[in-house]
Amino acid sequence: MQRKRAAVAAERALENSTGCARTEGIAAVSRSGGSGRITRALVRSAENDGADDMALEGAIVSGSRRKNTDPEKNREDKKRHQAKYNKMKSVPMKDRLVARRSHIHGWGLFTKMDITKDDMITEYMGEIVRQCVADKREAAYEISGEGSCYMFRLDRARIVDATMIGCMARFMNHCCQPNAYAKIITVDTEFGVDKKIAVLASRNIAAGEEITYDYKFPVEDGSLRCTCGAPNCIGRMN
Repeated sequence: MQRKRAAVAAERALENSTGCARTEGIAAVSRSGGSGRITRALVRSAENDGADDMALEGAIVSGSRRKNTDPEKNREDKKRHQAKYNKMKSVPMKDRLVARRSHIHGWGLFTKMDITKDDMITEYMGEIVRQCVADKREAAYEISGEGSCYMFRLDRARIVDATMIGCMARFMNHCCQPNAYAKIITVDTEFGVDKKIAVLASRNIAAGEEITYDYKFPVEDGSLRCTCGAPNCIGRMN
């Protein structure tokens, strides 16, 4: 019930009091309102999304260590991911994406350009924190009335928190028939080799479309309503 009340309060905070979003300026998107976009539930399920990648690198998955059995494939995958990452980074985010009102819920993430299937759309960015810090922050966000926290697991030890500091990727709405998916990749950056949370297209996406993702929320006490409008929508996110 506490989570549901926070979601309702956050949704009200997103309403246009003037009737026109343009008149509200930057204040309209300065806070990360919205009912449970990237929350603790997604942090947990994200482990499964990146499990294959982490297993290839010998990361601990489900309590056991798995070794890479195909080094050549691993190198080819890394080379492919690097090329996609560099291509994405070559175009400024403001030229690729925009956050605006969504028919699904509150604010959404929209593309300004055509995107080919499996191309990289964006990187999920924010503050990188440990699990214990993420737990404390989630509780603090709940008390402060923030409404939602935007956290995504990077690996077993690190979580990306985009609630206060992050990029437009945090505005991705849930959809039962999404056009994007998340993948943990390893790439070379100006600071050395590191893991990144990449968002890729699951199909060809036309300019102007909203980027959506399946939150894969686990079943919890009380269902979260889904308003994606997809043909296969079951009316709830979990």
